[in-house]
Order: sequence, then C-alpha cells, then structure tokens
Amino acid sequence: MREKFVASIGLLMACLSTSMLGDVYKNDPAIITTLKQLDGGESILLPNVNVKCGGLDLYGFNKRGPGQRDYCNKMPYAADRETAMYAGGNHQVPHRMNDVWEYHLGSNTWHMLYAPDGGNPAPHKKAYFLTSRTLAKNPNAELSDKDKQQIKAYGVWWKRHVHFKDGDITTKNGGPIMPAHTWDGFTYDPRAKRMMWAHGAVAAAQPATWAYYSGQSIDEVKAAMDPNLTPMWMFDPVNKKWIHYKTDKQRAKLRGMGATMHYIPDLGQSIWYVAAQNVSPAAYEMWLFDAVKDEWTELKPNGGKSIDQLATKEKLSPMSELQVAYSSRHGKLIAVLKHDTFIYDVKQNEWSKAVTDERIFGHDARSVFTYDDHADVFLLAFAPNGRGKELTLAAYSLATNKWTMIEPKGDPIPQTKYGMYMGYYDPKHNALVIQGRNSDRMWVYRHKK
Repeated sequence: MREKFVASIGLLMACLSTSMLGDVYKNDPAIITTLKQLDGGESILLPNVNVKCGGLDLYGFNKRGPGQRDYCNKMPYAADRETAMYAGGNHQVPHRMNDVWEYHLGSNTWHMLYAPDGGNPAPHKKAYFLTSRTLAKNPNAELSDKDKQQIKAYGVWWKRHVHFKDGDITTKNGGPIMPAHTWDGFTYDPRAKRMMWAHGAVAAAQPATWAYYSGQSIDEVKAAMDPNLTPMWMFDPVNKKWIHYKTDKQRAKLRGMGATMHYIPDLGQSIWYVAAQNVSPAAYEMWLFDAVKDEWTELKPNGGKSIDQLATKEKLSPMSELQVAYSSRHGKLIAVLKHDTFIYDVKQNEWSKAVTDERIFGHDARSVFTYDDHADVFLLAFAPNGRGKELTLAAYSLATNKWTMIEPKGDPIPQTKYGMYMGYYDPKHNALVIQGRNSDRMWVYRHKK
C-alpha cells in the first residue's frame, strides 16, 4: 500500500513539474541525425512537417501547420520551450484567426496551442467595418442587399462567439477578435513566459460593433470598458490562454503599423520602437518594457533626441516596417529596412546608420531577419526589391559592417508567390529555419558548422 501511495505521489509531482515547465517535446532521432550532418554553408529540405492540431482540417492546418500570413514573418524563439512561436492574421484571405502555434525543430513538428475561436471570421470583415464605421457614423446609411446579408451573418457569428466581460470585448474563450498583422512587433519573454503581440491583435472598432448588435449606444459601451486596456495581447503557452494586457501605469501608446517589439535577454526587457506616419497623428516612440514588473521606461536615444528627429530628419534610425535582431555578444540591436541597415547600441542608448546596400531588401512583409549567434552574423532571407518568388540569402557582419551574399550548397528554398515566408534562427540546433506560405516542408540552412 505504502509503495502505491509513494508511486502515486511521484506521478503527481511529475505531472506538476511538467505543467510548471510547460510542454516537453521529444526529438525525432532521424531529424537530429539530419541536422547534425548539415555542414557549414549547406541547406536541406526536411521531410513534410508533422502537425499536432487535433485533426483540425482548416486551410491545410493538418498538413503544413499555420501557414504564413502576410505581414507576419517573425517567429520569436522561446528558449525555455525550444520552440518558435507563431500567430497573426492576413488582410482577409485566407484568414484572420486568433490561433496560436509553436514549431519544434527537433521533431519537425507544428503544435497548435490555441484553436481559432469560431473558425475563421475573415469572411465577415466587411460587415465588421460596416457596423463599426459606416453605421456607427450614420445608423440610417443606405446599404445594399448584399451588405445587409453580410451584417446579418456576422451578427450570428458575433452573438455565438463574442461576449462583454470584465470590461472587455473578447471571444468567449478570452481571445482577440478579427486580429490583423504582427509586423515585427511580436516577441517572446522567457522571464514572464509570455508571447507578446504589441499591436495588431486588437481592433478599436469593437465597442461600435458591440453597440450595434446589442442595441446600446457607443458611449454606453465605452463607459463600461476597462480604462486600463491596451492594444497589447499576450499569450501564455503553458496554460494555453490569451491575456489582454492591462495596466494603469505610464506606458507606450503602442500605435502605428509596422513597429517592432523585441526581447533583449541582457536586460530581461523588451524594446518597443515605432516611427510610423501611417497613423494620425504620426507615432514616434521608443520604450523598454519589463513584463515581469509591469514597468515601462521611455528611451530618449542619442543624448535625448526624439525618434521623430532621428528617423525623419537625421535618418539615423529606421521608419516603419523595419525588422530587428539582437546580438548579446555585441549588445547591439540591428535593424533592416529596404536597402538600409541601422545599429542601436543598447548600453550607449544610441542609434546610428550602418550601411546602405542596394543588393539587400529588408521588409516586415517580404523577408526573414535573424541573428546567428554561432557564426556571429545577421542573416536576411529576402525577395529582391521585395518581389518575386525566389528568396536570396545574405549575411551582415558587425565586425566588417558589410553584407555578403550567400549561395547555399544544397536544396534551394521552395518558391512561393510574392516571397511569402516566415522563419527564425534556432540556437539549439544552429540552423536558420524558413517555411513558405503554401509549403509543407521546412528549409534549413547552417551558416557555420
């Protein structure tokens, strides 16, 4: 009896330990052997990805995983889980879902952490904007019969999957509604054990839509909203739940499309940077965010200059639609935007223009940018001038301040329309990993053995 009791307690403790540590994925010996045999400068296509999504057959999920979504190329690496996270939505087609995934290279497997609430709301996008914009401004606006049908259909979806709870409008499972892009504002904080989506998962139009379908006034709905809500959403991969970030502290406004948010391991904090003229008024900010302490610290680089001054006038820092990668070895954040490369020295709190090279093209919808710590280079996989089906690979070195074009020896990256790819660098296996939108195979490249 005592042995059974002890065994039961041991099993319970093991389960608790696994729960606290999160999911533990086992490596596939065949994949590990393949990765170990990869030499410097070599590339290979792995076998078709494995997918763990509960059998959900939606837009090819069960064959290739989430599939790349436009303006969602970044896959932040979660060192404590040995996986890369992924989420995001397209403009519309094929989806604007709130599903969350992570990819484990050691087993070549995509794991769905959160199934999309209500399937895919993308077909209701027009109705969403009709209720939140057109009818919010003019309830008596004339609509076509097709528009009326769309609004009615969206109402059915809305009432089935959305609720107003604790001052927030979310799906009934607590997730974001009709999310858009991640741009480069998507990162993972291993201290807080949260994936953070700084801007793009929330839509300011939701109060108007709730008002339309509930019969309340927009002012009544807004008055009932929690004033501490922010545009940021977080995801807890251990408990597999969305968290709409709230705070009553001074913080970044988190406005502007094409911004970046990136975790800096040396600081245990994330940098938020935006220089965007695609909102009114324009957004120019740079902050540090400590997700554990819930503290925001505004940064004034280059001796106290504004981001507006640095980005638009002196052109020492990037504008919107940038991509960034960080090197702990150098303590520097590197940003690419089209043909330009910028450096942010974290310790000195200083931006500088590094180099312009017409051969490269960095863009948060057209390229994958990451840091290879083993080779000490920043890798950029891009479609020339942001267009084309074929990706080109280049490496930037801080030591030389130069870009080098790379021709991998081995399998080429599978072509995909308009250069739609997503990827990351896996430090566990010393490999750049890239997947195309419609590809069911991962392309892997090792820069240095």
